[in-house]
Amino acid sequence: MLVLEYLRGSATFNTSLIWPIAQAVVSGAALLVVWRLRDRLRLFPVLVLGGAFQLGWILVHMHLGVHGDHDPNGVYSSEGEALLHGSYPHSEYPPGAVALFALEAWLGDGTARTPNAFLMIPFQLVCIAGIWAFRTRWTPWLAAFVALWPLDAFFWQYRFDLVPTAALVVGLLLAYRERRLASGVVLGVGALAKWTPAFTCLGLVLWLLRWKRVRPAERQLLGFALPVLLVNVPILFWNGSALLDAYRTQGARTVTAESFSYLPLNLIWNVHPGQWYFRAADVTHAANTAAIWLQVVSVGAVLVLAALAKTRTSAVALAGLAPAVFLLTNRIFSPQFYVLVLAAIVIAGALVVTRGPELLAIAGLLAVATTADTILYQSYLGAQPIATLPSWAYISALSFLPTVAAVVWLVVRAGLQPRESAQELRLELDSPQRA
Repeated sequence: MLVLEYLRGSATFNTSLIWPIAQAVVSGAALLVVWRLRDRLRLFPVLVLGGAFQLGWILVHMHLGVHGDHDPNGVYSSEGEALLHGSYPHSEYPPGAVALFALEAWLGDGTARTPNAFLMIPFQLVCIAGIWAFRTRWTPWLAAFVALWPLDAFFWQYRFDLVPTAALVVGLLLAYRERRLASGVVLGVGALAKWTPAFTCLGLVLWLLRWKRVRPAERQLLGFALPVLLVNVPILFWNGSALLDAYRTQGARTVTAESFSYLPLNLIWNVHPGQWYFRAADVTHAANTAAIWLQVVSVGAVLVLAALAKTRTSAVALAGLAPAVFLLTNRIFSPQFYVLVLAAIVIAGALVVTRGPELLAIAGLLAVATTADTILYQSYLGAQPIATLPSWAYISALSFLPTVAAVVWLVVRAGLQPRESAQELRLELDSPQRA
């Protein structure tokens, strides 16, 4: 995979489809071979291979002089420098992310690009170890899949989505083991970087309250609130207007052509993409409102199902899927969202899937989706205006539809888990190490 990345060359956006497809074929073939030998997998070698792959990817890009993405070169560096010089920037990111940018700018002497790449390695290793630690029959192979799937590597290096993803994985693991206060704290820390882990915490709290477990629900909520309040309240007094920009900026944006909601809207309304896929599309107010309601209804449905879950395992799976559903239905989508989405789907699959072919099918859907996402972003739309690419919508559909199918599949699977009696559920809740 690293040789293929080297042969691809120094262009950040290469219009050839050969390289991502070749990497997907190589990695997919290797993972299929490993599937048959999955009982022989061990955590330490998988961590070593995963870390070596990510490090090698970074070093190949440094050797080739790859420019990378705009955000670490521009946004992360400038906002980190602002915080280092004593002013809180008007950022579209929460304060945890801004603090990370400041650390990266300090380490990189004003530029965050290279430090960001290296700082993401430990977060990826946490994701791998956290998935493994669920200790279901599928988690060794799924941990290897997350460690060595190359179609997310660009976003590991040039974005910071591994930070909230690691928090999501560990927060779900702690909730699965009934460590409610610690789970809340970890999810709260993740929400300081990107606030989507808050949906997971909400799903877990609703399930606890549904089963009248008020004290654990209080601990979960308290743990989440502690880091969120300790960081946000002082900044609110320091520069509240800048702090709230993280929420106002995104809330004011309208549907972009790279989002899932654009695809059905394009069939129903007379909408058109902007010149660039990541800019606002030409949509009516009614179409934009419909996209908002699609997200509200979808996320609300998953949270309700999490609250009504018959088992703790189903509740954890559904709570983990809630931020994935939020991102997939968001009217402003970014390709790096797949880093968190993939981890959330993998954990849900590890918890509720019972048959090997079913799990392989879900992994196959994710493989197709992330490959299409990489082709769309790096081979097509990142390099030229969207108007010159009439086939882009089909590739977008090939990215979203398999992912949505996998999520729906897992939601249904979680809802079909057999109901336990109150006595059996109480025994499970009181004995978390049984799992």
